Amino acid sequence: MSNNIILESRFTTHQKTHLILSIGAPFILVIFLLIRLDLTYLGSLVLLLFIISYSAIICLAFTKTGLLKKRDKLYRGLYFAKKLILKKKIDLTNKSKVSILKFKRNQKMAWFSAAKPDLALEYNAFDVTLLNDKHTQKKMLVSLSNKDISKKTVEYLETNFSMKFEIYSPDFS
Repeated sequence: MSNNIILESRFTTHQKTHLILSIGAPFILVIFLLIRLDLTYLGSLVLLLFIISYSAIICLAFTKTGLLKKRDKLYRGLYFAKKLILKKKIDLTNKSKVSILKFKRNQKMAWFSAAKPDLALEYNAFDVTLLNDKHTQKKMLVSLSNKDISKKTVEYLETNFSMKFEIYSPDFS
């Protein structure tokens, strides 16, 4: 039996645009050049390879992060269209508490204008963090941009892994 929660998109709209257009541009160019040619069998295979590669880039751009419980083990998952693509096991040894740490972050934009040549987007990040009993060891589980989704993530961890939510306050005594 597995239990999962799909959280939010892995990439921002700006990052998706770069993946699909900037990184995908050479693939699009080769696809259009190959379509215009009278292709042999090998040429058709190369065209198919480029179409599949570009499709994979598009799929990657629309992936989401999530958490998965499988046989009492926690995994961070990568999802596309609600299907698990990859998973990574998270070590819960000595991690019985969970907290949400709020940070102000900046993301530089690749586009620039004469008015703002160093344009950056400022946003709040909510890091769902696993803690030991004294809060002296912490491990960031997932960084989210939505406070409500981070609260649902904590509820998921409390329900499925008997973790306790606490305000981060390390005790070094």
